[in-house]
Amino acid sequence: MKRIVRGLVIALAALAVAAASNGPVAMDWHQGGHLYVLLKNGSVSVLDETTKQKLATIPALFGTVPVEIYSARLKEREYVFVSGFWGRSATVWQYTAEGKPYARFETPEQAASFDLDPARHLLYVVSPVTNLIYAIDLDRKGPSEKRIANIRGAVAVGPVIFDQGRNRVIVADTGSGVLYDVNVTTGSYEQFGSELGRPISLGFDATFKTLFVADAASGRIQVFRLQNGAFKRALTITTSLQSLSGVTPGPADTLFIADGVGAYQLALKTMKLTRFAY
Repeated sequence: MKRIVRGLVIALAALAVAAASNGPVAMDWHQGGHLYVLLKNGSVSVLDETTKQKLATIPALFGTVPVEIYSARLKEREYVFVSGFWGRSATVWQYTAEGKPYARFETPEQAASFDLDPARHLLYVVSPVTNLIYAIDLDRKGPSEKRIANIRGAVAVGPVIFDQGRNRVIVADTGSGVLYDVNVTTGSYEQFGSELGRPISLGFDATFKTLFVADAASGRIQVFRLQNGAFKRALTITTSLQSLSGVTPGPADTLFIADGVGAYQLALKTMKLTRFAY
């Protein structure tokens, strides 16, 4: 009997380690949609944003190192975009909400960080190798990348997010811990924010007037607010987590955050952090 109990304990411990090793690396949620959790093995858990009940699983792509996830409604249909490294190249895959592959976009220069302009059907990707920003037309067949800007002086540009309110993209430099505000029409940019550690994930609220920046090095979330056409740092949220891998605003004044091991919901009014299964 003792051997059986010991065997169960070992088995449960192994399952816990396996679950932790396949923790969340990125998440995305938009009003009216589901919560999508990208895991380290490349699979995606689709959760109800309120109950956190798992609704579906999008299978992993073999050999892919996952990086980013984004969900969007295009032409009255919901799609999920997942990026990752495949060998020495980077790719963004487009799935239907049911998890069926829909399209695949090869990106230049290992550009795996991305975001979407849902109105113009443009995919913005950034390369940490060349610090170039590209736009890819989702509706055009074949290669369609267009160079938007070159962030000279950056160490390694990483996460990018599209500002629908101002038709700009915000790009974080994971190497220097700063942010860049980029005009997608002219290619001009301005640096703002500093000493952000290693900004690993960006998130906008529904009004595009509040920007959340997750620091992978400290477990902090920096909050920037739009004032007179520019984003100014307004608040620092210190979580109880040692590091972060993803942040996305949730319903009812909350944030969904991940640290590579667990998935959490943070109530911004009370700062209560609740862990949930994925």
